[in-house]
Amino acid sequence: MSIEDASELREQSEHSAKKEEEEQEIILNKNPIMITLKTALKEAGWIFVLSRVVILLLTYLGVSIIPATKNLFSINCFTQTRACAISWMHYDVFSYVDIAMHGYVNARATAFFPLFPFLLRVPGALLGGSVVDYYIAGIVLSNIFFFIALIVLYLLVEDRFDASVARTTLFYTAFAPYALFFFVGYTEALFLLLCLLTFFFLNQAIQRQSILSWWLAGFCGFVTVLSRSQGLLLVIPYLVVYVQHFFLPQTFSNSKWSEKVLAFVPIALIPLGLATYMFYLWQTKGDAWLFSESQILYWGRLPLTSPLVTIGYVIKALFVPTSLQVLNVINIVSLLIPIFGLIIGWKRIPLHYTLFAIALILFTTLYPLGKANALTSVPRFMLVVFPTIIVFASIKNTRFEKAYLVFMLPLFALNILLFVNHFWVA
Repeated sequence: MSIEDASELREQSEHSAKKEEEEQEIILNKNPIMITLKTALKEAGWIFVLSRVVILLLTYLGVSIIPATKNLFSINCFTQTRACAISWMHYDVFSYVDIAMHGYVNARATAFFPLFPFLLRVPGALLGGSVVDYYIAGIVLSNIFFFIALIVLYLLVEDRFDASVARTTLFYTAFAPYALFFFVGYTEALFLLLCLLTFFFLNQAIQRQSILSWWLAGFCGFVTVLSRSQGLLLVIPYLVVYVQHFFLPQTFSNSKWSEKVLAFVPIALIPLGLATYMFYLWQTKGDAWLFSESQILYWGRLPLTSPLVTIGYVIKALFVPTSLQVLNVINIVSLLIPIFGLIIGWKRIPLHYTLFAIALILFTTLYPLGKANALTSVPRFMLVVFPTIIVFASIKNTRFEKAYLVFMLPLFALNILLFVNHFWVA
């Protein structure tokens, strides 16, 4: 073969490869699923990067410019890089890191469910195995989970409403007053992601008539429970969607009984997540209910209490002149806002979204942290009640949007500044 022939053959091969690549690009661009996914990646990426830049900027301002508080000194992040980097290492971060490094060495730690510390083990060890390494691994994982959660959230909302509502939902989620817990090494980002994936696969099960999607929804529910006990509440949306799809008069005859059975069985995976952790505690500690008992023995929570009784504790505490008055106001307002959102917008979202949100809200009132500050951590728990965020994002009213942002963004900044300076936030 001559040099000219070889050159011509190479050019033909390159032209053919380029043409094939162009055809594949055309196919992808014509595929509505791929278009939506690309848009979700773009929108989630923009909001994620913007929120992380703002958080890092506020962290710098919080530790280096704000006057020293609580016997702490201001930090120069340029010369004291390590001290600046660990400014988020407070409170429950130590609990997750300790479990990741040493396991459940005491009964007190069993209040924290195992999935997140389990996921910390390998990256923490690879980074070096110190407490700081596991702490950094926690931040990295939380941010990865949150980014993926934003993608899934966009897909869910865009499918139900439109792109503008989906974008607003992402913004409201990333800049919520307590969204700092999507950044630090807590379970909020992981729990939100797994809940959203459960809803996503339930949606796919309906749209695609896919038995596999039912099983994927059940599996996501299984691992959600292993991250936090509230994951057990995913039984509610699963059951609602199942009944609506298979047993309403207009849908009952559209499927075979074999399909009904195969779609129902995966719901058992959700409580199996809790059973798995209980079995582990029974085998290692001799008490399957230790995770619940430790909340009472070591963390000061009261036994199962009526929501009305819990609210009564808070209202009574509002009139007691102590340093907890402000926290009680914040806690009760944080509880009332999502309730108000559901009242005004329950028709805007599917039934299983509404019932799941109600269940999450009620669950936080069942085990008050004493009587003086019964709703401690409720603002953080409300952060993952994503159906109410969707409701607020769907309100296309310029004045409402501006008012919402005026209150939301300053609180977002304030909570970050407080947290990095070792103040209790939620």
